[in-house]
Order: sequence, then structure tokens, then C-alpha cells
Amino acid sequence: MSKMQASQILHRNVSIRRSGRVIRNVLTQSLISEIRKGRLEKGDEISADEKNWVRLDQHRQLARYFSNPSPPSSNDLPSGVEKRLSELSQMLKKLS
Repeated sequence: MSKMQASQILHRNVSIRRSGRVIRNVLTQSLISEIRKGRLEKGDEISADEKNWVRLDQHRQLARYFSNPSPPSSNDLPSGVEKRLSELSQMLKKLS
């Protein structure tokens, strides 16, 4: 078996770690769909050997699936919502 074939076999499955819990034999082909479905989070870690771990949002091939859209600005809110939120905030302050 050539070095290239061995490398491909080794990386067909990876391990995912979240909060110290390791899930083994995750198919690499399923990673993107699991990210899109929200089952994998940016803070989860990936490893091919369970010695070297990389956060998913820092992995060179997977990071782009965690890019943050720019946060909405007050200009994106429907008219009157900002005023209503301000009024609600004042009411909550009075209650506490």
C-alpha cells in the first residue's frame, strides 16, 4: 500500500471532542453536513490521532463553515422596534 493510500485511510474517520467527551470513528464525509445541521459546534475539536486536537473553527478546511455573519445593526430593525425595546428596558429597570 502506498503512503498516499495509507494517509487517505487514516483520515477517513476522525475523532471529535466536546467538553472532554470523545466520539470516535466519525466519517470525515459527514463533517460539513453535521456542522450545517448544528450538531457540530465551533468549539468542538477534531483529531485524526487523538493526540493533536484542533478546534473546528480553527481547522484550515472547516473554519469557513463557522464564519460569523455581521451582527444586525439597529438600522436593520423594523421601524419603532428600537423605541419599544428602550421602553421595555426602562420598565424592567423600574420593576427590579
